[in-house]
Amino acid sequence: MNWITRFLLSHWSSILGGLVLLMVLIFGVQIGQTRVQRAWDAEKQQAALIQAKQEQHVADTLHAQRTINQEISNEFQTKKGLLAGLRPALRGGDVGLRIQPSHDSGTMPAVSAIATGVAAAPTDAVPDSAGLATGISCEQLARDAAETTLMVLELQQWHARQSAADGTPAP
Repeated sequence: MNWITRFLLSHWSSILGGLVLLMVLIFGVQIGQTRVQRAWDAEKQQAALIQAKQEQHVADTLHAQRTINQEISNEFQTKKGLLAGLRPALRGGDVGLRIQPSHDSGTMPAVSAIATGVAAAPTDAVPDSAGLATGISCEQLARDAAETTLMVLELQQWHARQSAADGTPAP
């Protein structure tokens, strides 16, 4: 132990300087670790905030789409009901006219009897080329065409509203 004491006494300034450097190193590591931890926590909090904003945007978009879809569906059902209440189309050659219903039976022209030179067949029958259709009439085709037109119009309105909700310009 004698040599250890002599060594410590002869090199006490170097040993003390080394201990001070070791303490400064440990203190620096502690400070650096807390700074890194704070920066990491701030970054995680910012990422969580961004994720929450994105989830809120998705929820808002879904809600807007559901609302638009419900409005379109209600509007379509309303127009479909109005269309069902219309009287059949009046036809004269290639031109057709659909009139609003009225309670006066005189607004509809009388249908003439079938001419003697024409075979007795429904005047508005559509020939069945494939053999699958059973008695599709012109009135049914006119209703289907009108309903399809309504669907296309509602789809266009739906697309325009979706584009407006997303902030993208509609084509």
